Amino acid sequence: MLYFFSNVLQFQIYRALCTASGQYVPQDPAKPLHKCDIYRQPAAGNILKKLMERGASQPWQQVLQEVIGEGRLDGSALREFFRPLEEWLRNENLRNNEYVGWIYDGDYCKHSIETANLQVFGGFYNVAVEVQLTSWLQLLLLSSWLIVMQTYSIVS
Repeated sequence: MLYFFSNVLQFQIYRALCTASGQYVPQDPAKPLHKCDIYRQPAAGNILKKLMERGASQPWQQVLQEVIGEGRLDGSALREFFRPLEEWLRNENLRNNEYVGWIYDGDYCKHSIETANLQVFGGFYNVAVEVQLTSWLQLLLLSSWLIVMQTYSIVS
C-alpha cells in the first residue's frame, strides 16, 4: 500500500516542482508535464528542501498543504504525466482496429458459475470457503494468548 501511495505522491510533488520552476504550465501545449526538467532549477530545489526538512515532525497532509498548496493525495498529476502515452495508445488501437477489454458472454459465464458452485459476494465471484474454528482450535488460541499474557505479567 505504501508503494502505491508513494507513487501517487511522487507525481503530485513533481508537478508542483515543475510548476514552481516554470517548466510546466497547465493548458500550455508548449510546456507539458512529461517534458519538465527540474535539473538545476532553484525554485524546485527550494520546495523540495522545505518538504524534506520537516521530516516526520508534522502530518504529511499538513506539510503538503503548507509547501505546495495541496493537502490531499491526488492522482491527477500521474494521469496528466502519462496522458500523451494514453492518447498515443488509444490512437494506435483505433488505427490497428484493436479491441481493448473483455467480451462478455453471459450464457457461458452463467453456466460456469452454476456448474462450479461459485457464490457471488459484492458483485465478485468467490470460491472461498467459510472457515469454521472448532472448539479445540479456539482452546489452543486462547491458551496461547494466556501464556503470552502471563509471560509479560499482564495477567496474574
